[in-house]
Amino acid sequence: MNGIVTLLVDPHKSQVEAIWRTLEERCGLVGVRMTPFPHLSFQVVEDYDQPRLEEALHDIAHTMEPFTVRAAGLGVFSGAAPIIYLPIVKSEPLLRFHQLLWERTRRLATGPSPYYMPDCWVPHITLAHGDVNRARLTCALDALAFEIYDWEIVVENVTFIGQSDQQIFEPCCVYRFGE
Repeated sequence: MNGIVTLLVDPHKSQVEAIWRTLEERCGLVGVRMTPFPHLSFQVVEDYDQPRLEEALHDIAHTMEPFTVRAAGLGVFSGAAPIIYLPIVKSEPLLRFHQLLWERTRRLATGPSPYYMPDCWVPHITLAHGDVNRARLTCALDALAFEIYDWEIVVENVTFIGQSDQQIFEPCCVYRFGE
């Protein structure tokens, strides 16, 4: 699997990492460590034409200015493998950026996940996934539900991440906006 994300920067990077530590220590949740850097995902696919993708991301980043999004509340994607997350409030700058990424990269992608397509995308920061069961979900909600999550986050980079053979995701190329 591969993807296009924005890596969070401090203070939010550290805040998410602190939540991950809390969930690991209190609830035994470690599945999120498959992607061990706090981020906001825009696209997940099986594979990319990587040289052309890198060129496209560089060009996109060069024309972008940083913008702010808001994380608010706590959410759960339900189902057989629940995911706990911080919802990101959709805004015009965020939606325009997401649409631009899809327009510029969809022909470079193989096997895109439908969950990240513009009509279906729920922007979020993942707090727990992969090992969330009924008991761990209850524990995690007990640990997090009474905290207030209302953050203004600066989106200032676009990053290609890659994974091979079910190994940990690695950020391959980070492009800062305006550079």
